Amino acid sequence: MHVQEKIVNLERRIRIPNNFQTSPELISTNGWADLRKASQLVASLRGSAGEDVQGIPPEKLTDLVTIQNALESRFGDSHLTQFHRTELKTRRQKPGESLQVLAADVERQMSLANAECPLDVRESLAA
Repeated sequence: MHVQEKIVNLERRIRIPNNFQTSPELISTNGWADLRKASQLVASLRGSAGEDVQGIPPEKLTDLVTIQNALESRFGDSHLTQFHRTELKTRRQKPGESLQVLAADVERQMSLANAECPLDVRESLAA
């Protein structure tokens, strides 16, 4: 695998840090205004994340929420819930696959398909 392919694969796995949206004290430590926060974020983006931000109109590049939404739609995993639910519905035992392996995979898919539910709800669904 070439270095460029490895970089692309790594960029695909990068997630937006949750603390960016949930810990304003981390961002406000420097006393930055929203305009500066947005500017610093845009300036720090590389690779496909930087390319995605280029699609935002220039007048919106100072809006932190617009930038966050663009990055979340590209790199977030909210669309994966439906994917995992579909995988779960269509999961069948493969030839030669043990019931234990099938059960473990179904349990894993169930957890991923219902990640937004509390743990006790997921466990009762899996039972």
